[in-house]
Amino acid sequence: MNRKTAAISLLSIILGCWLPFSAFSQSPLQGHIDEALKNNLGIQKQDFALQRSLYALKEAKGLFLPDVELNTSYLTSGGGRKIEIPIGDLLNPVYSTLNSLTGSGKFPQVDNVSQTFNPNNYYDAKVHTTLPLYNAEIIYNSRIKKEQITMQQIELRLYKRELIKQVKLAYYGYEQSLQAIKIFENGIALAKENLRINQSMVKNGKAIRTVVSRSENELTGIETQLENAKTESLNAASYFNFLLNKPLNSTIEISKNENTIIGSDSSSHSGKREELAALESLNQINTLSVKLTRAAVVPKLSTFVDVGAQGDFLKVNKDAPYYLFGVTLSWQIFNGNRNKNKTQQALLDLKSTETQTEQASQQLELEVITAQNKLNAALQAFKASVSQSSLSLQYYKDEQRLYKEGQALYLELLDAQTRLINDQLKQSIAYLNMLTRTTELERAKASYIL
Repeated sequence: MNRKTAAISLLSIILGCWLPFSAFSQSPLQGHIDEALKNNLGIQKQDFALQRSLYALKEAKGLFLPDVELNTSYLTSGGGRKIEIPIGDLLNPVYSTLNSLTGSGKFPQVDNVSQTFNPNNYYDAKVHTTLPLYNAEIIYNSRIKKEQITMQQIELRLYKRELIKQVKLAYYGYEQSLQAIKIFENGIALAKENLRINQSMVKNGKAIRTVVSRSENELTGIETQLENAKTESLNAASYFNFLLNKPLNSTIEISKNENTIIGSDSSSHSGKREELAALESLNQINTLSVKLTRAAVVPKLSTFVDVGAQGDFLKVNKDAPYYLFGVTLSWQIFNGNRNKNKTQQALLDLKSTETQTEQASQQLELEVITAQNKLNAALQAFKASVSQSSLSLQYYKDEQRLYKEGQALYLELLDAQTRLINDQLKQSIAYLNMLTRTTELERAKASYIL
């Protein structure tokens, strides 16, 4: 390899470290986000809870519909209380007189009757239908169930928004780990190039053997750092796949085309925070709970109808069928002030929620301001790291040229190499920090459109 070819190769290696730092493409990330929203186990759990709330609402609405049930009973008995009916004592004298007058025996003597109170060999089969005409507790209970669905939907959106944040941070962290690997790989290439130069200089008698040993040690140290970076990258990939509910060793698609640097106003749009919406929904539930407890003293009106048959077992005649219709009104007069105490508890819950909502509003506003300030600071730090990396690159190239000409010590070249690698890592971390702060601001403003 001649000097011109080596210089071109070295320049390509160095510039290769900088191209990925311009930005990460968002299209693969959006695909990962969509996959996470579809497959994440936490999302599925929240969806199950939402479906449960929907069925609870249907259950509450079912209380407004008629309740129809079939009731059958068969009774047989023996002994117990009895009533004596003196039919013989009343009728026998009359029948005797009639027989004497008619000269016949058409009117037989009868015995007194002893009838038990309990029915014997008796059945009753009926269809019992009840319908609430007015029940304020059922009305407010249904409204509470409906509001609970709204709250569950908000919690689902809240979980999705938090999941999107975690997916983005995990994605950025994984790409940063790949950048670290590339930096160390390029550092190894630089170290090998310096080793080649030192070996050539020692061979030509322009340097002592020590510089070769030092180059070999430096190469070994960078190779160790590369292995550590690969381990960190595997861990980052496993966590990212965990969020997507995929096998932990799945391949992750990353961006190949780079964009421009993210600006500090990239999340200018603000949406309504689900935390506030959830508290507002909870406030509405507590308001309805107050009305529900007060509705306990409101009269309840309902109706019922029974259609069936009754009589001796296995005997059905024209007298067996019957119907029974009625309207009931119930009004609780006193129950030891239990309803009053429940109402006071519900009112305290309502006041507590109102206070919590006001406090949360202030905290979320503070979170937005803090996130914006952190993003501005991260952006400035990234720009400074870009400038520092550029200076380190130029410094390394100058030191390498001077070293080849014998005008610089190897320690100075080694220091320039170390500074270049460290500054590249700092730039990678600074860019990751900028993306992290951008994601945090997006989360604080709830600006991601679900």
